[in-house]
Amino acid sequence: MGPAFAAVGAGIAALLESTIASRYQIVGAQLQITLVFAVAVTLIYGFEEGMAWAFVGGLCLDFFALRPLGSSVFELLIAVAITALAEPLLSRSRYLGCVTAVFAITPIFMVISAVTTGLLLPSAPPLHLTSLVAGAVASAIVAAVVAPLLIGIKRRSEKRERVVWWR
Repeated sequence: MGPAFAAVGAGIAALLESTIASRYQIVGAQLQITLVFAVAVTLIYGFEEGMAWAFVGGLCLDFFALRPLGSSVFELLIAVAITALAEPLLSRSRYLGCVTAVFAITPIFMVISAVTTGLLLPSAPPLHLTSLVAGAVASAIVAAVVAPLLIGIKRRSEKRERVVWWR
């Protein structure tokens, strides 16, 4: 994929998250599209692409949602770092690992987001356990759809890169 394509994808995902996904909530939780893709890209393509995704996606989210500049970048970089640290445990099965990582990291991401927002903005409403679980389930469902697509794209690009030496 490369960091440049990750950056473009992150901008598109942030735009979708701040426009379309912000209108729909599941049990009071908004889909975290940028987070899902950041975790999936980190597990499937590697740490460098995940960091590019987190940085550009976070900046775009802050810009589009009028959040304090750098808050979403910080949150996504923490999520990518946790994903990279857990990669040896999750790399055996990319699909199940991606869904599991998104399910586990989403509540952490939401708590860090609430703390960051609380420190940078006036008081925000408290997070409830149902919102954390609903957000994790909704994001895991999105990861269940996104992971096979990214895995397929990676496999397809790997097939193109193979060089046949005996011809």
